[in-house]
Amino acid sequence: MVAMKDDERIKKLIEGALTKDIRINLPECDVRITCKDGTATLAGTVNNIAGKRLAQRLAEQVEGVRQAYDLLDVAIAHQMGHKEITQHIRHAFIQERNLEEEHIDIETDIDGHVILRGHVHSLVQHRLCEVLSWWVPGVRNVRNLIVIVPHEEDSDEELKDNLMIILEKDPLVDPKHFRIQVRDATVTLRGRANSDIEKAAAENDCWFTPGVVDVKNQLTVG
Repeated sequence: MVAMKDDERIKKLIEGALTKDIRINLPECDVRITCKDGTATLAGTVNNIAGKRLAQRLAEQVEGVRQAYDLLDVAIAHQMGHKEITQHIRHAFIQERNLEEEHIDIETDIDGHVILRGHVHSLVQHRLCEVLSWWVPGVRNVRNLIVIVPHEEDSDEELKDNLMIILEKDPLVDPKHFRIQVRDATVTLRGRANSDIEKAAAENDCWFTPGVVDVKNQLTVG
C-alpha cells in the first residue's frame, strides 16, 4: 500500500512538472503517465518534438523517479503509409554520400513509428540518420538503435559541429546568420532568421538531434 501511495505521489509530481513547462502544453496533449516502483512511463501524444524530449527529461528529474520511459508520439498534420515512410527515409539516406545506407535497416509500422538499426562510423552520421527520419512527414516516433563503430566520444564541441551540418542540410533553414552555443548539451541559438517558419524549423532541428537536452531559441526574425 505504501508503494502504491508513493507511485501516485510521483505521478502527480510528474504531472505538475510537465504542466509548468509551457513548451509541453500538457492540457492540450494526450499524455498518459504511469508509475510503478519508481519507474515512470510516458505514453500518448504531444504536439511537437520539444514536448517529447522535455517530458522525459522533466520526469527523470522528479524526486523518487529512478527511470523514465518515453513512449510518446509527436502529432502529425498528414498521415503517410508505412511503406511510403520507409521509401522516403531510404531515399534520404541514399542522398547522403558519406552515409553507407546499406548498413542501416529501417523498420516502420502503420502508426508512423520508425526503428533504425545497423552501424555507422561517426556521431554525426548517427545523428543525421535520426534527423532525416524525423523530417519525413507522417513520422510520429523514431527509435535510433544504430551503433557507432568504432565508438566515438561525444562533447559539446562535437554536438555543435554536428548541429551546423544538420542545419545546413535543412532546406527550410539558412544558418549563415546563426550563432550556435552548446554548453552541457544545452543549445542556444542566436542571430537572425528570415521568417517565423525558419526560426521554428531551426529549433526543431536541434530537438530532433539526439544528445540535445534543451534548446534556447533566441533567434530574431527580420
